Amino acid sequence: MKKTFKQLVEIDSIIGNMYEKNDKLELSKFGYAYKRFAEKNYYPHLKEYQQKIQDARIDKALEDSETKAIITDKENPRGYKYNKEGLKNLIKEENRLSDEWDIKEFEIESFYCKEENLPELSDEQREKLTGILIK
Repeated sequence: MKKTFKQLVEIDSIIGNMYEKNDKLELSKFGYAYKRFAEKNYYPHLKEYQQKIQDARIDKALEDSETKAIITDKENPRGYKYNKEGLKNLIKEENRLSDEWDIKEFEIESFYCKEENLPELSDEQREKLTGILIK
């Protein structure tokens, strides 16, 4: 089965919301199944995506003219200082990467949880998790 990166992000968000509502769920058999799924199918791709974003931020950051060191900025959520043109180019690159990754497909491996170990699920949650955690 294939899922897009955007679908994997949505699934992670659904699970995160479920964990917020039930703090014991993460330690349940359902939580264990999702942890295994995410470690195999989501986190490696998320890490790669985040690295590409970070690389773009570094590429567009300002450099010290003498040392060529990148100028950091703890106040900026991106972590670096940019001139006007550099920031415009970075935003375009971040948007391009986001659009590219939203539709990027990955072969996934399911980690099914037995029906009796599933929490109460809405129809939408059940639909999104079928083939992932639910047979």
